[in-house]
Amino acid sequence: MLEIAPLIVTNLVIALIIGFFIGYIVAKASNPNIKPIKSDSSSETKDEVGTRTSINPIFKRSSPLDYKPLVLSSPKPTGKDNLKKIKGIDSKVENDLNNLGIYHFEQIARWSNKNAEWIENFLLLPGYAKNLQWIDQAKILQLGKETIYSQKVETGEIKVD
Repeated sequence: MLEIAPLIVTNLVIALIIGFFIGYIVAKASNPNIKPIKSDSSSETKDEVGTRTSINPIFKRSSPLDYKPLVLSSPKPTGKDNLKKIKGIDSKVENDLNNLGIYHFEQIARWSNKNAEWIENFLLLPGYAKNLQWIDQAKILQLGKETIYSQKVETGEIKVD
């Protein structure tokens, strides 16, 4: 029995190698556009990056997806919240957040500091969410309370475009 074990292991390794080669040949034959992965990311051309970014707008920016906040595919049935009640969010930023799947104060209130950094990086607004305390404002607004800024937005004292 001890003499057979090395033969079994050797045969399995050989079968594995043959399987990889056959899989590669079959995949190459069915899709000739398969290119080997390059380990040096600086050798990528703009064409390759452009092709990759056309799939999903989240990949257009260089933000890593590690700390991307929780998003929704559509607002809750109650409708989306007026995110412009949060100081620092105007119509453009609100639209960008909605395009990402962020519609409600509750979502922003659940962000960690890393989530806020991700949003700032993605929206190209460094330090914006943390310095203007979006998370703290959202925590107040999600409870149905108002901040001084949100009251001014509601009454029209502050125009947010």
